[in-house]
Amino acid sequence: MRLIGQKVRDGHYHAWIERDDPRPLGKLGAQQAWSFPSFFSARSNVDRSSVSSLACGQRVVSVANFDRGSGRANVSSSQGPTRDGRPKPDIAALGTNVVAAKGFAPANEPWIAMTGTSMASPYVTGVAGLMLSVNPRLTAAQLNGILRRNATPLSGTTYEWQNDIGFGVIDAPASVLEAASFDEYTNVSKKVQ
Repeated sequence: MRLIGQKVRDGHYHAWIERDDPRPLGKLGAQQAWSFPSFFSARSNVDRSSVSSLACGQRVVSVANFDRGSGRANVSSSQGPTRDGRPKPDIAALGTNVVAAKGFAPANEPWIAMTGTSMASPYVTGVAGLMLSVNPRLTAAQLNGILRRNATPLSGTTYEWQNDIGFGVIDAPASVLEAASFDEYTNVSKKVQ
C-alpha cells in the first residue's frame, strides 16, 4: 500500500488489516511455502488501538483475554482505545488455556486447550444470554453498561477503563443479578428482595 497525501496536516494515518491470513502456496523444494499478503512487523505494530474493526462496533461488547496465571491481559489480546478514541475492549474474561470440545476430532481426542479472545468471548456471550433470560427488555447499551459496572478491576488498578483489560474482569453473578432487577424505563437497578 502506498499513501500519497494531497494535503498533509500532521503526517499520521491509521490503517487496519482485517483477517488477511497467511495461506499455503505449495512446496518449494522440501519446504512448504506460505504467502503472507500483508502484516504488521514488530517495528510497525503499535499495541494500543489494535482492537479489530468488528470489536469496535457501537453496540458490541468487546472482550479481552484475561490470563488468570499472570493476573493480567494475555499478550495475544488486542488493546484499545478504538481509532476514534472510544474505550474498547469493554471487559475481560478468562481466555488463556481454556479447555473446549474439539470438533471433528477422533473419539480419543475430544478436548483441546486454546488461548485467545475467541475463547473468552463465548463465556461473555453466555452471561449476556443469562442476563437477557432474566430481563429480555434490556437493550445492547444497557446490557453492556451492566457488564462494565460489575466488572472487577485487576489488583492494583482502579475502576477506570484500562486499554488492555477494559473495565475489568467479568463478574457473571453480579451482572445477572443486576439485569434481573434493572428497570429499563428509569435505567436504574431496583433492590432484589
